[in-house]
Amino acid sequence: MRMLHASVILLAVSMLGCDREGLPTPPAIGLSTMQATRSDQIVSRPLSGKCDTAFDPPPLPPPPILRQVDVGTCQMTHLGRAAMFAVQEIDLASGTQTSVEVTFTAPNGDVLRASSSGTSVPNGPGVAFSATMTFAGGTGRFARASGSARLEGQASFVTNTATFTFSDGWIAY
Repeated sequence: MRMLHASVILLAVSMLGCDREGLPTPPAIGLSTMQATRSDQIVSRPLSGKCDTAFDPPPLPPPPILRQVDVGTCQMTHLGRAAMFAVQEIDLASGTQTSVEVTFTAPNGDVLRASSSGTSVPNGPGVAFSATMTFAGGTGRFARASGSARLEGQASFVTNTATFTFSDGWIAY
């Protein structure tokens, strides 16, 4: 029996000295592979879309700076059909507009925050406007979002609606 124990120990010790030549090696995982598979990697993507919004009619006579709340829906790349909420300050005398708050809420609840500034010019019973929108953070996949887009649109004071489209846009998240 002692001979059996000694043989087993000798066999085990001799196997420790053997190399693994001929045995399959697991694939090496390099840093680039790990980075490519990380779910928190920020990637820049093109952004485009269109929004339709509604707002309350401005008071008469209009104040020099109108605070307007816009609510609507957008169809945007990377968000899908998103709800939009914006509070803007519109300087009617100078024809400028600046957002106080802009949010886009994706169907899954992720929120993309933005700000904008631009100009508007009278156009029939409304205005034509253009602005630059800057994306900065949010919730969910947009927590660390950044980017920008140009927007062009029309607002009607007859229907109290506005429509605009994004162009030359990008978003990183």
